[in-house]
Formats: sequence, structure tokens, C-alpha cells
Amino acid sequence: MFFSTTTTQMPSAKTVVSVAASAAGTAMLVRKLARDYLPHEVRDYLFFKVRDFIARFSNELTLVIEESDDGFNLNQLFKAAKFYLESKIPPDHVRRIKINLPKKETKISLSVEKNEEIVDKFNGIHLTWRFISKQAPSKVVRDPLHYGPTVQNQVKFFELSFHKKHKDVILENYIPHVLKKSTEIIEEKKTLKLHTLKLDGMSGMDAWQSVNLDHPATFDTLAMDLDKKKRIMEDLERFVRRKEFYKRVGKAWKRGYLLFGPPGTGKSSLIAAMANYLKFDIYDLELTSLMGISRLRKLLITTENKSILVVEDIDCSIDLAEGMANSMNSEKIPKHLRYRFNQYRVTLSELLNFVDGLWSSCGDERIIVFTTNHKHKLDPALLRSGRMDVHVHMSYCTPFAFKILASNYLGTTQHPLCTEIEELIAETKVTPADIAEQLMKDEDAENVLRGLIEFLENKRRENDESKASEAEKVAIEEKGKQQLEENAVGEGTIIIE
Repeated sequence: MFFSTTTTQMPSAKTVVSVAASAAGTAMLVRKLARDYLPHEVRDYLFFKVRDFIARFSNELTLVIEESDDGFNLNQLFKAAKFYLESKIPPDHVRRIKINLPKKETKISLSVEKNEEIVDKFNGIHLTWRFISKQAPSKVVRDPLHYGPTVQNQVKFFELSFHKKHKDVILENYIPHVLKKSTEIIEEKKTLKLHTLKLDGMSGMDAWQSVNLDHPATFDTLAMDLDKKKRIMEDLERFVRRKEFYKRVGKAWKRGYLLFGPPGTGKSSLIAAMANYLKFDIYDLELTSLMGISRLRKLLITTENKSILVVEDIDCSIDLAEGMANSMNSEKIPKHLRYRFNQYRVTLSELLNFVDGLWSSCGDERIIVFTTNHKHKLDPALLRSGRMDVHVHMSYCTPFAFKILASNYLGTTQHPLCTEIEELIAETKVTPADIAEQLMKDEDAENVLRGLIEFLENKRRENDESKASEAEKVAIEEKGKQQLEENAVGEGTIIIE
């Protein structure tokens, strides 16, 4: 019987290294040739085909989070991932970090450079994030929010990879975790903005432009009685915490405020204090500059959540619009011009629909603030609850409000002259703006307060003269009204007041 033996020789270490080097060199050569001679479309196609082939034998699952869903609407998950990963950028693990300080911001932002990876850990699960940015065929998309065509030639997305067996945990727990953390980061970094209307000369359409809201007003520095400030703050706090309540009762999560009172009583400062208190952006809407209700709707849907929409001097806007309508509807105006004007103006009924109609529910946590110097001029339909839920009377300066102003401008409320000033303010109609202007005239507290006393004494004399004139005017109006009633009764007319 013959036995045969086969001896298997293991390759030497030198041979293994040589083969590996040869394979690596070949791979590098192929990669260079592909990069130099193949169009990027072909390279991307081959890359994804190879990746898909390898994925068939892998237990790894990858979620793709694209920047936008249709070319211009930002994917909220992409935005959340971007901010979430800022807190996960460790310099010792990432080779390239993008650093940026936007023009209108005050805080530096960090972001992942393209093709870089960040490893995260959640409940013992290892996850890998990768940011991909690649060239794509150029295409023109029309953005309905900015009204102009946009050329796009890049595709951006995040890839989130993990073991397949953790899919349910990632979708049900990790993704909500990312959304929650990103919201906290955004709130922490948020720079408040004041948005105003900008007419786009190319398209003739209205759009928002913004600047940083640097108004220093807070409820602590606001020249307003303590009880009134407390009630406003409590109402705001109750509003922001009642999301589920609004959803349960089927109402849009919004709140309407009417600020009324003479000029200079602090309406704009109160709006700024509300924005600083809630960390809400402000959108300043000028109704008379709008070109029709359709523009109003488009502007409304482009406002962000957690914002305050301000319509100042609502009575003047309505009066001006109606006055222009009466003029334009004259038979002397050509018919086609009358048609165009009526097509583009915003009527009171459209404004009411805007305040509490379907368009008012576009977004969450909206506060709508109207201001007026003459509340009695407003249509009662505009004043009812649901449109203007809270009416805030911005009154003349009070002794308590003066103490706040003195503390803000002079750093003291204990000066001997303050008592005399408070007594004068109690019996004089003077606005906080007037008091503030007097307090800024000198750096010496003694000079400032003596000048303020003189100003208040002059103001009191003016008020007394104005009261006498107003009483005479009211008497004349009452006499004319009585004569009118007698004439109307004599003619058989019934007057109901």
C-alpha cells in the first residue's frame, strides 16, 4: 500500500506584502484613470453599483437624509442632523471641520466637511454619520417661497449607517432623540431677527428680508405698571405651553394682541420685550405695501414658527386702503385701472379672514399683534375674541413707570427730586417717550431732574388749556347733536344709539 503526502507551503511574509502592494497600486491606478477620464456621472454610477453589490453581503443598513424633498423645501430631518452633529464634532476624530461665521450672526458654527464621518453612540448602538455633497446635472427650479428661479447643480445628503437589527430602535427612539437635541441646540444658538418686506425688482413680488433684532427692551426695563406686565407675561406663558390644548379643541395655535393708546406710550417696546421674552422672531407687515391678498398668503406661509407678526397702525392702513378705493372707483378712472387696483388691494374682509381664517393656521406658536392710536376707529368685527384676544391699553406715564425709567437712565430712584416728579406725573398726561427724552439730556442727575420738573409743569399747563378747549368742543358737539335729533324726530326718523 502506497501512501502519498501533500505538503502545503504557506506564502512568505515578503510575498504577501508584495501582492498587497501590487493590489493597492493597481487600485490607485484604476482610481486615478477613472477620475481623469471618466465623466462624474459614470463614476457615481459605478460607485453606487459597487456599493450596492457589497451591501448585499453586509448586515449594515443605511438611511439617506436628503437636503430637500423637491428642490427647494428643506427636509427638516436634514436640518436637524446638521445641528445635532455640531455637538458631536470631536477634533481628535474628524480630520476636516468646516467653520463659519454668517454675516448676520454672532456665533461661530461648526459643520461636517463633505465625505467626513462622525461616529455616534446611542443605547450601546454604534452609528456612523457621513455627509455627502456631489455634483449633479444642473436644473432650474422655481421656488414659490422666494418667487424666482434657482439653478441647482449639487446634491447634498446625510447617510446614517448601523446594524440592520437595530432598525426599529433607530427609527422609533434615535431619530426623535436627534430632533429633540437639535431643537435645543437651535434655541440656544438662535439670534432673533426682525423681518421686513422687500419688493423684488426682478419679479415685482414681495419677500422678507431680515436684520438682527438688537432691541434691548425687556419686561424688566419696560416702563409699565407691574400688574399689567405680570398679566401679559402670564398670558404669554400660558399660550406657549398649551400646544396640546389648542390641538385638542381644534384651534390654530395663535394668539391675537391689540395694543392701543397714544403715540409714545411704548407699543413698539412692548413688542420687542415680548419677542425677547419668548425668543420669537418679529415679522413687520406693512399692509398698504401689499399687492393683493394672494401676496399676503404667500408671505404668511413663509414666516417661521415661533414668531410675532406685527401690523402697526391698523386703523391708518384700513382708512388709507378705503380712501384709495373710493378714489379709484370713481367713474373718472379708466375701467381697466379700477379693475387692477381692486385686484391688488387688501380689503377689510380679506384682512379678517387672514386673522382667523385657514391661512392663520399655517405654522405653530404664532402671535399676531395689531397696534393703533385710535381704538374707537376700528371695526368691531376686528376686535372680537379669536382675532384680538388680548387688548392692552398703553397709557400715559405713571409714577411707577417713572421709577423704572429713572432706574434705567439714571441708575437711581432715591433722588430727593423724584418725589416731586412723581406727584407731577400723577396729574399730568405725559408719555414714557417724553420722559425718556428728558432723562437723556444730561449726564448729571440733578440737572436732568430739574429740567424734567420744568418740562412737566409746562406740560400740565398745556393739559389744562387743552381740557378747557376740549370741554368747549364737546359742548358744541352735544348742542349740534341735540339739534340733529330734534330735526330727525320732527321728520319722523327714529334714532337708536
